[in-house]
Amino acid sequence: SAVTEYKTLKNLQINEKVFSVVELKPTTGRTHQLRVHLAHQKHPILGDSFYGGKQANRLYLHAEQLELTLPNKERQVFKSRLPKDFKAPQL
Repeated sequence: SAVTEYKTLKNLQINEKVFSVVELKPTTGRTHQLRVHLAHQKHPILGDSFYGGKQANRLYLHAEQLELTLPNKERQVFKSRLPKDFKAPQL
């Protein structure tokens, strides 16, 4: 089984269509987990044509923060800013 916590942060209207910006927190680490869970809920990720998402110039999935345990057992946190094109997706 796989578990993903989610929260809708805001809704955007682009070209007469509504898109939601969501925060996703996977509590398990399954392959394509976030993509599969959102597609299953009938809300695929923008640009994720493999899982039924609307065609776009890229996959609009971004990891703001990743926390990993390295092979030496050290925990590391990696952070990244939201790409500029997420504010105005190219559809």
